[in-house]
Formats: sequence, C-alpha cells, structure tokens
Amino acid sequence: MLVDERGKKEMGRMLESQAAFAGLGVITFCFLDNHFHVLLRIDPKTAVREVGDEELVMRFRSLYGTKRSSSLGLNAEMLEAVLQQPGERAERIRTQLKARMGDVSVFMREFKTRFTKWYNETYNSVGTFWAERFRSVLVEPGSPALRAVAAYIDLNAVRAGLVKDPGDYPFCGLGLAIRGRHKQIAAYKWLARRLPLMKNSSTTCASRETPEEIFRNHLARIRRQLDIATKAALPTQSEAARERPGTDLVCREGALGGRQWVQAFCERGGIMGFLRKRVPRKVETIEAAAIHAARASRTHTAVL
Repeated sequence: MLVDERGKKEMGRMLESQAAFAGLGVITFCFLDNHFHVLLRIDPKTAVREVGDEELVMRFRSLYGTKRSSSLGLNAEMLEAVLQQPGERAERIRTQLKARMGDVSVFMREFKTRFTKWYNETYNSVGTFWAERFRSVLVEPGSPALRAVAAYIDLNAVRAGLVKDPGDYPFCGLGLAIRGRHKQIAAYKWLARRLPLMKNSSTTCASRETPEEIFRNHLARIRRQLDIATKAALPTQSEAARERPGTDLVCREGALGGRQWVQAFCERGGIMGFLRKRVPRKVETIEAAAIHAARASRTHTAVL
C-alpha cells in the first residue's frame, strides 16, 4: 500500500495534464493505495488528425508548463517559434508530438513513468514502481457496458471499505464532480447524455438534478442491489465470495458491450486480430440489458 493522500493528489494532477496533452477525455477514474482505474474517451479526429500548431503548443504547455521537454530540448515558447518556421525540423517535431497523442499505450506508459519518477524523487526511492503492465478493455460507446464500467470504477472506494458513498471519496471522478471540479462535471454531462438510466428508475436526465447527481443516485441504486445480493448469498459460499457480489461489473477482457458489437471486433483483423475465433460470452452484471465480453490474449492498443 504505497500511494498516500499526497501521491493520489499528484496522480490526479498528472492524469489531467497527460490526458490534455494526449487529447484524451477522462470520463471517470479512481485512485486507491496500490492501483488505479481510468475510463478514457478517444476521438481520433480531435486527438490527432485535426491538431494544428496552436493546439500542439497548448497541449505541450499543459504537460510541461514552462519546463523544457527532455526529448525535444524545447519549452513551449521555443516550440512555438520553431513551428512558425517552414522546414524539415518543424515537420519532424509535429510528427514526433502527434505520435504521442490519441494512443492508450503511449498515454499509459508516459503517465506511469512520470509518476514513478515523482515518487522516487519525493520518497528517496529507486527502481520500478508498478508491478505489471496495464490492462485495457474496449467498451462500446453509449451502451449499458459503458455505464457498468463507469459505475464499477466509481464504486471502487466503496467496495474497498474506504467510504459508504462514492461521492465522499475525493480521489475518484464522481468525488471531484460533487466537489465542483468543472472538467469532471463536463464528463458526467457527456456520460448522462449517452446513458439511458436503469429500468424502473424514477430519475431521468430531464429532471432538475445535475448530471453528477443523476449518476450518484444511479450508483446508490447499484449499491443497494449489491447489498441485497450480499445478504442473499448462499451460506456455503466463502466469506470472500459473499463479499464480492457485483464485482464482475467489469472483467479484464478485450472488448465489452452488446453481443453484436463485441462479435464485430472478434471478426476484425488488424489491431483486433487476436480476438478472432473468440466467442462473446455473457457477463453477469446487475444491468437489465445483456453485456457480452471477448477475452483478449494480450494487452492491446486501441483507438475508438
């Protein structure tokens, strides 16, 4: 258990600056003592394809501030001057910077490396911080799977016994939205517009509640259902099993969504070729709509 409150605050700052540089949208996240979860939205157009020089400089500044990049040897002002000059050097720098944007694997490598350096410098430590590579899951946009993944992440602190209400945890997306963080409020607005709430819900997106309140109430309903499931667990189950109902809201798979959507990825070649011949399986969740998954044989890079 290595990451204290100071480390979680720094991790949050790094996540925001790294995502701004890479052109990725952070929907929600949760930082715990020894691991973290993050749900990212990637639009290839805005992440890479339509990025001009002004946007490049702005993203560069969001990551490095007034400091120089060790790989380029430039700060933001120097970068802006170089990009204004036609020639091979400017084009090479554009290509080099854009290669680091819109890519999950590059994003995670840089984010984890930056935190490792900060941790070692801050706590006079050396060596590798993270025990293993990250694991990624492709999630179908605007589907019950997306809602389930977001709920799984925001409920991490509740399942860990740190808080009773996910909105009370300051190191998760919902906690920051409840505290008025504008970027997280915007993320939940995006999420609320794309997610039909669970059936038999009295709350609708047309109510006077804010998007973060809507999702907070949604999580409360999930929590109540998980509590019911816990009490209904068979007495023959182990204590650990009785305490884990609903933790498979998200599984560490290659793709998660509706059956047809997952099947389409199973049949694709190229970057998703390793999912070929995989049969989507139904994932047990508390969602009314069916969610299917296809297991990946290895970690992958993906742009949605």
